[in-house]
Parts: sequence; structure tokens; C-alpha cells
Amino acid sequence: MNPMKVVKADYERRIELPGVPAPVPRPVDIDQSQTGFNNLRTLRIYRFDSGSVIDGHAEDDEVFIVVLSGSVELTMSLGSEQGSPSILSGPNDSDGSACAAYLPPHAAYRLVPHNQADVAYARATPVGSQPPKVFPRSGTPHSKGVVTSLEETTYAEKLRFRLVKIDATRGQVIIPPMSESETNGEAFVHVGNVEAGAATMLPSPDSASVVLDSWDTVVLTPGERPMLRIRGGSVLVLILFSA
Repeated sequence: MNPMKVVKADYERRIELPGVPAPVPRPVDIDQSQTGFNNLRTLRIYRFDSGSVIDGHAEDDEVFIVVLSGSVELTMSLGSEQGSPSILSGPNDSDGSACAAYLPPHAAYRLVPHNQADVAYARATPVGSQPPKVFPRSGTPHSKGVVTSLEETTYAEKLRFRLVKIDATRGQVIIPPMSESETNGEAFVHVGNVEAGAATMLPSPDSASVVLDSWDTVVLTPGERPMLRIRGGSVLVLILFSA
């Protein structure tokens, strides 16, 4: 079995975006040249500063936009139809706002950060599409210490995602980041801010565990179903994108 692939963040990477005066940090920048995937095209995570105005386009893809921290105003449009602005905030914010949106192929958007905001974009190329949509957080508890802040598995044609908060302050937590039904697809498992050495991934029962750092992204090919272990006393946010 090939070793599980972990892509490290590059905090020095900066990208020039039209209309933004200074290059924008893009610590996570994963595409098919690195993964060999057929369906999941890219995962990119930006750090936007307050005062920026980001105008973007889905092109031929369906896109999930997920705010990991901070707060933004997002306005999506499709053809001549422009939606109303929506406020999206990270999963740790307590204001109850949404944290994710779906952008169909050929749609455009304008994103205005209210403060420094980390925003993830995952892409796949579908055959059809749905209208643009914003998804509110759900806060569904599962096993001890594990809460799904938001899960969306049916709206997009190919893309799926799940945003999970794992609270191991009362003791170690061991969970599979993917359900058994998800192992047939391609997946990115991105680990949010976590103390050094607090999270490890066990690729298979007969392999050594892999220590995960903050902003690491694990690339999972079809058939892989590792276990994630979170050290007692730690809290982390995990986001899974699959297709």
C-alpha cells in the first residue's frame, strides 16, 4: 500500500488576485497534479485581510466556499440574477450565522472580509448544477466530544463536505474521519489549528501513525479509511471534502 499523503501548508505562498492591492496568502494549494484525482479538482485556502474585495468565478466547476475563521459578506450571482448578501462566519463564532456556500458552474461571487478570514474553496466539475445556496450551521453531536458543525452531502452533484469540531479536553478521542460509505471517493481531510503533536493519523492497522500539524491536509484515495487520534486535553476543527 502506498503511504498516506500529507500536504503541508506553505505560509509564505502569496497569490496576486485581480482588484486586490497586495498578494494574498494561500497556504493550502492542492490540485490534480499533486493528487492524481479524477473528480476533486482543487482545494485552496486563502487568508484574506479586512478591507479586501474579492471578485471570483466558478468557471466550469461547482464550488464549496467554507469560512474556517473570521467573518465575510458573500454575494453570489448567476447570469443576470444577483442574490442578496449573506454573512458567513467560522465554526467557532457564536453568532449563529452560516459558514458555507455552494457556487454552481458559471456563477460569480463577491466576498468582502469583515476581519482577517481564512476561507476554503473546493472544486469539482459536474454535469449539471443547482442554484447558489448558503448553508446554516447545524451543530449535530455524535460520539463523545465530536460535533458536526455542518454537513452537506446531497446538494452538489459531486462535492461533499463535513465540518467537525472535536473536543478531547476530557480524554483522548479516536474516530475515522470518513464514514464507510465515503471511502469509495476521493477526499481531502484538512486539520485546523491544533497544538503540535496533538493529532495523529493511523493509515492502517499495520502502519505507523503520522503526526499532523496545524493546516496539514491529508489526501485520501478511494479505499483508504484511516483513524484519527486526538490527544486528551486538545480541541481541533476538521474539514472533509470528498467527491
